[in-house]
Amino acid sequence: MTKQLWQFNESPQRLNDIAREVVSLRRENRFLKVGLVFCLVLSAMPYITGFQPTVIRASKVVTERVEFVKDGETAMSIVATPITKGLLIQDKNNLPAVVINRDQYGGMIGVCDRSNKIAVSIFSLLEGGAFIAYNEAGERVAMMGAGLEGGAFIARNNDGKLVAQMLTTPEGGALTIFNKNGNPAASMCAFAGWGFISLDDDKMHQLVFISATPLGGRIELKAPSGRTLWRAP
Repeated sequence: MTKQLWQFNESPQRLNDIAREVVSLRRENRFLKVGLVFCLVLSAMPYITGFQPTVIRASKVVTERVEFVKDGETAMSIVATPITKGLLIQDKNNLPAVVINRDQYGGMIGVCDRSNKIAVSIFSLLEGGAFIAYNEAGERVAMMGAGLEGGAFIARNNDGKLVAQMLTTPEGGALTIFNKNGNPAASMCAFAGWGFISLDDDKMHQLVFISATPLGGRIELKAPSGRTLWRAP
């Protein structure tokens, strides 16, 4: 008992100092509680407001798959293509939607249809580029390209037959329209110093021919049999 009394045998000044320290600790404890409550409120704000931002800061991120999630389900994903060094954008069912490839000669972007086949593709090359559209069988039905020496546009039907063709070069260009059999029906050509227009029937019989050269011009009308109906000069 004596030892316990000795332990609390402090001077009045010391007791006052201890009392002030206790009051100060109580005040700091209240501030600490307020700070904890404030931190809890801040941490709960994203869940209360529904806004949950995600910030990633890194000098380099290495991964094989990136997923975009909406309403808790994967909407789209990006993965590395298994064959070429490119990227593959997949839909929610992991089916191909867009293909992106790149090599030393250029690049390619392809958009897939519901059959997982490329329906439209865009190419970039060292000296130009091209746009190609495919049918369900994977055959080219439309192509448009441009290069340093000119360009071209080609359209085909579902049977693979030509419908229209346009070519351009530094010297001129040509345009040809084809009939349902894939034969030329109308042609127009223009180059430096000369050109012509030709109209044919479905049996490739020339009906109208108009030409112009540095030496003059000519207009000729023919019957399907080949007989000249009118000509000038």
